[in-house]
Amino acid sequence: MTIHHIVLFTFKPEVTPEQRQSVRDCISALPSQIPAIQSLITGETVFNPLGHGYDEGVIFLFESVAKLNEYRPHKAHLDYQAFARPLIEGILIFDIEAAA
Repeated sequence: MTIHHIVLFTFKPEVTPEQRQSVRDCISALPSQIPAIQSLITGETVFNPLGHGYDEGVIFLFESVAKLNEYRPHKAHLDYQAFARPLIEGILIFDIEAAA
C-alpha cells in the first residue's frame, strides 16, 4: 500500500512571491535529501470554491507507514519546517493509504 501524505497550506498575506518560491524550492529538494520519499508533486492552487483558501499543496508518496515515519524526524524535513513555519498562516495535513 502506498501512503499519500497530503499537505495544504496558506501563506501569510505579507509573504513575497520570492519567499513563496523559496518554500517551493525547499519542498522540491526534499526527495534528494530524504531517501524515504518515493516522489512528490507540488503546486499552487487552481481556484476551487471548496478549496478553503489554501494557496499551495504537496502530495508526498511513501511506500509504507514506516517510510513516512522515517521522513517525519529527518533533519531535512525539520529544517524545511523551521524555514517555512514563519511564512505559513494555515496548514492541513492528511495521510491516506491507497493501493499503488
